[in-house]
Amino acid sequence: MQRVLVSIFLGLLAASGPQVLRAQEGGAEAAVRRAAEQKIAARRPESAGHLEVRVRRVRGAIDSTARLRLELPERGAMTGGLTRARGRAQAPTGDWKDAGWATLRVTRYDSVLTTRSRIKQGAPVKPEDVERTWMRVSDLHGEPLRASAFRAQRKKGALVADRYLRPERVLRARDVRPPYAVDPGTDTDMYYRRGRVRFRLSCTVRETGFVEDVVRVYCPGTRKTYQARVRTAEAVTWVKTL
Repeated sequence: MQRVLVSIFLGLLAASGPQVLRAQEGGAEAAVRRAAEQKIAARRPESAGHLEVRVRRVRGAIDSTARLRLELPERGAMTGGLTRARGRAQAPTGDWKDAGWATLRVTRYDSVLTTRSRIKQGAPVKPEDVERTWMRVSDLHGEPLRASAFRAQRKKGALVADRYLRPERVLRARDVRPPYAVDPGTDTDMYYRRGRVRFRLSCTVRETGFVEDVVRVYCPGTRKTYQARVRTAEAVTWVKTL
């Protein structure tokens, strides 16, 4: 009878032991997560509501009921990915003592612009071509184009795709640009002014350029190539004879 009772008791221990351990770990993980969220919010208030903190591992004697501070790296916890943080707990004496460390995964979310359909390179990008989407941006390569930045650029003029954009693609700042003022093969008038000498030459643009860019132009009348500053889509001013 005693053997039967011992067997039952050991069986109950085996069944309840892992559950107790998981509860303790869960308490420590919750404390670490709260401390990490508070630390990040204090350092980067603008990130509030944009970061999700997940605790991957906790090592040490972290008491979920004690006041806990985390020492986070300057960059890792802000940009997303795995971050290792050291914990310090407040002792009854008021001193802060090492309590172990934790590995965190910080995921950043944001409202970004995504394309509704495919957009060819050089095609206009209009407000109706994009929509706002709340999604994870930790793994994005390149800074996403904010809706406010998109509106600000649109106020200055039209925008075109700098590369082919597939549907549902996150729009990045480098994906759009203003249209070029001149393209290779564009006919333009080059204005020359040096002192009292002034004249105009009919030229052909050799490279793309925005207004105020310096581009190469070729003049069939003189059979020479010049550097000229783009003033408008139809006019450039002489800078240098090549």
